[in-house]
Amino acid sequence: MAENIYETIDNSQKSGGIDIMKYLFKALRFWYLFVISLILAYFIAYWTNKFAIPVYALNTTVLVKKGAGEEAYAGGLQVFTRSKDLVTEIGVLKSFMLTRNALQELNFETSYFRDEPYRSNYEVYKQSPFTVDYDSIHSQYFYMPVYVVFLDSANVRITIEDLDFTANHNIKDTFEYQNFKFKINRRDTLHFNSNFVGQKYFFLRNNYNSLARAYQERIEIEISPEGSNILWIWLEGTNPNKDADYLNKIVEIFIKQGLDEKNKKITDIINFIDQQLLGVSDSLQESEGSMQYFKEENQMLDLSLESQQLLIRLNELQNRIVNQRYKLGYYKSLITEINSSKDAATLTAPSVMGVDDGILISYLQNLGEAITEQKLLDFTVKGDMPIAREVKMKIKNAQSQIVSHAASTLKVTEEMLENLKKELKETERDVAKLPASERKIIGIQRKFDINDEIYTMLFTRRIEASITQKSNKPDAESLDPAFPFNAVRQSHDTGANTRKALMFGFILPILFIVIKEFTNHKIEDKADVEKGTKTPIIGSVGRNTKESNLPILDHPKSPISESFRAIRTNLQYILRQKEQKLIVMTSTVSGEGKSFVSANFAAVLALSGKKTLLVGLDLRKPKLQNEFDYPKNIGLSSFLINYNTFEDVIRPTKHENLFVALSGPVPPNPAELIESEKMLEFITLAKSKFDYIIFDTPPIGIVTDALLLAEYADSYMYIVRQNYTHKNALKLLDEVTKTSAVKNLNIILNDAVIASGYGYGYGYGYGYGYGYGYGYGQGYYDDDHTHKRERSIVRKLKKLFKNSK
Repeated sequence: MAENIYETIDNSQKSGGIDIMKYLFKALRFWYLFVISLILAYFIAYWTNKFAIPVYALNTTVLVKKGAGEEAYAGGLQVFTRSKDLVTEIGVLKSFMLTRNALQELNFETSYFRDEPYRSNYEVYKQSPFTVDYDSIHSQYFYMPVYVVFLDSANVRITIEDLDFTANHNIKDTFEYQNFKFKINRRDTLHFNSNFVGQKYFFLRNNYNSLARAYQERIEIEISPEGSNILWIWLEGTNPNKDADYLNKIVEIFIKQGLDEKNKKITDIINFIDQQLLGVSDSLQESEGSMQYFKEENQMLDLSLESQQLLIRLNELQNRIVNQRYKLGYYKSLITEINSSKDAATLTAPSVMGVDDGILISYLQNLGEAITEQKLLDFTVKGDMPIAREVKMKIKNAQSQIVSHAASTLKVTEEMLENLKKELKETERDVAKLPASERKIIGIQRKFDINDEIYTMLFTRRIEASITQKSNKPDAESLDPAFPFNAVRQSHDTGANTRKALMFGFILPILFIVIKEFTNHKIEDKADVEKGTKTPIIGSVGRNTKESNLPILDHPKSPISESFRAIRTNLQYILRQKEQKLIVMTSTVSGEGKSFVSANFAAVLALSGKKTLLVGLDLRKPKLQNEFDYPKNIGLSSFLINYNTFEDVIRPTKHENLFVALSGPVPPNPAELIESEKMLEFITLAKSKFDYIIFDTPPIGIVTDALLLAEYADSYMYIVRQNYTHKNALKLLDEVTKTSAVKNLNIILNDAVIASGYGYGYGYGYGYGYGYGYGYGQGYYDDDHTHKRERSIVRKLKKLFKNSK
């Protein structure tokens, strides 16, 4: 029943989980950490927002006309073009050469920056007061900053920190130093803004190859919406104006390259037709002249019906022979071009030579796609990578298919040509039977008709090709150019930065409190004691803020005095019999306030009218002797060795009911003295003369002197000091209870200072009968107005980190 009295008033607060209220009140206790952290976080966010260079995302959209790129026609001539697969087009847009060409056309060779405090890499695209012209035939440093400060409209100070060089320079002259040779020009040649004087800029020369690779890494391309032919090209950077120019330029070059590719193929066809027309035109004029001359000489106007039929037959056979020869020559030429590894984009289309071969056309398209894929991979992966080897194998397979097909077609063509020649000879034998004049004119007419037909066909194709060239349109178009005002801010969002910083500033103290809690192995409050041991708590003692070590006597109305009175009240439930008088005070280690509690507890018993004896049993390291002004050569040790009598060692104090028996001289064998018969004699005499005997004993975590009194003691008071005693020390109590004859073991929590509102109540949280958690008792005792809580943040921080060690 007695133990129930010492249980916590509100047992509902005890649980096996995390004590949320405990952490909440800890957070309130360290409110100043939250204030400091939030203020620092806000200023860090403000500093970042003010000086950080924001990153923007900019985009442009391109429509790829997928079907237009699969095949095109110049008149009736089929022209092979690059397949407009969207993945391929994305590879082209991100290719190294296209990127490099765009950078060169934009003249991104030089980057200009304004050297500002805390952000020296602030690029001023087209806003610097000067431009730089490098001497192209002179060696120049790459990526070495050259600082420029205008002294006036014509003079600048040039500084090259990497070369430890500084000099004034007139911009009319060419600057030359080591591997630098350039000329500085004012961007505005007509006017000079005096605000530029004194401002510090710097520029550096870029390497186009390195710059192209950097832009390749920055650019992102996606198909949106999915399944469409629209490409969204994104670029992130710190200068929207510069990025917009770059995006628009690569789209411009991409569209122009596609159109140039189509026009080049048609131009090649036109040039080929023109060369053929030159030869056919001469032959046609010669045949026409021969026929006119023959008719005038022989006065012939028309051929006979038989001759006309033979002529038609001869022309038909001759045309078929010519076509087969063209076909034969084309396939031989194609095999030669393939074997010479000629680019598929420059291979002669079969339709140009009058060859209609669907299988060959599909093989050539496969070869063209494979070669295009290889070119794209050349800019992104090494040639020994598996994907690159796979593409090379595709090219070889396509070439092998073309050569094999061409070879088999050659045999068939040669056989057809031989058959046509035989038919031609038979027809010529029929012509030989005609009269000589008709035979001759048939020969002339045959030559004329063949040349005329070829010329007409070529000329028609020439006109159709020219029309196709003039009407050619690109296979892609820009839908939405990139505009700087459409840039989306990606980083350094001022509002988001501030919110994140304040959130971090709020979380950081919480993390600190939690980490401090989990790494702190000291007893912080009563809850820690209750979790660590089953030994009941008889009360708690607040922190002594008085100069006196006996506040119960010198300040009887102080809060700490009230806490000792509460313990005295609870003691009545333990020592119910009159013969129960002997109380042993002990602790785990030195420094837990055992002697302080012993002296004041003895004093509070004396104040209640009980005759009380305080005995200093710490014979090894006595401390009570410092509190009472008595000679140190007389005490309990001198009594135990029969040097002094009981009356000699009992000393009165300024309070009539309080007496002390100090330790006396330090003996060499304190444990033996405590176990001697003289100790029993001392206890017997003390019980006969006093209502209570309080023994101040050594810490049981160091020596076992206190346990030697177990058979005499009526109660043990175990002193635990807040933020000092280790939590593992509580395990010692349970071991003592199990392995010794200690009776009525109770705990006193010393130096208890917990924030108001949680734990032990007002200021000190004294006792269990008063003001638990509500500050009850104000006005019933004199609060010490000289004691002020530590309000200095610096002092709080020092104390905080000191306790966390």
